Amino acid sequence: MSDEQTCQRCGETVELEKEDFELFERMHPDCFHFAFEHDLTKPGIGADENCGDDACPVGA
Repeated sequence: MSDEQTCQRCGETVELEKEDFELFERMHPDCFHFAFEHDLTKPGIGADENCGDDACPVGA
């Protein structure tokens, strides 16, 4: 059995500690943001637009 962690959103390998991988629902932190947080305050906002969250990968 492989210990490789695969992102449930993009399918790429995730290099996080096991507990962080589980915390982010088995995704990269950026993938988690786009899946669950990105359009909470601005519904329909594009993935290429900053959503205003300090943790938004687009604004970084």
